[in-house]
Amino acid sequence: MLALLALLLAIFPLAHAPDARAQTLQQRADAVAKTVFNLLSYARWPSEPAVLRLCVERSSLYSAKLLDGGTLANGRPVRTRVVDVTGSDLARDCDALYVGTMTDDKRKLLGRELSGQPVLVISEGDFECEVGSMFCLSVRDAQVSFRVNLDSVARSGIHVHPGVLQLGRRRGTTP
Repeated sequence: MLALLALLLAIFPLAHAPDARAQTLQQRADAVAKTVFNLLSYARWPSEPAVLRLCVERSSLYSAKLLDGGTLANGRPVRTRVVDVTGSDLARDCDALYVGTMTDDKRKLLGRELSGQPVLVISEGDFECEVGSMFCLSVRDAQVSFRVNLDSVARSGIHVHPGVLQLGRRRGTTP
């Protein structure tokens, strides 16, 4: 009987481990969506879209909540869709792009394609924030922080509220 109890106690945490991981992933996705929607709320495009088109790259890990779409704090609706960054005309089809982890070559290609275009790019897998992305997220537990690539923001023509730029750690600075 004691051996059975010991076995059950040993198995019990393992049986619930996937649930805990799923819950943590959901919490992270919720926190990422909140951060992304807040960043988008404080951005102004050269030609303001009535409905913001948020494109989400296939490989992104924390995009589940983003795919629901929604409404920004300023009342603007957000329509989302999944895209393949290598097979889409992103500058034509997207006002904002959320990408996951990418190879350096793919990130550089994306940076060249969108340089000078009014597409706000947010990355979840490039915390150095050197090429292509404007905002680069770091997700730990259910906390999200971000860095800002001021060069990419300036080249895009998108105006981001200065307070948001101050909140993000700038690329190349030490924490």
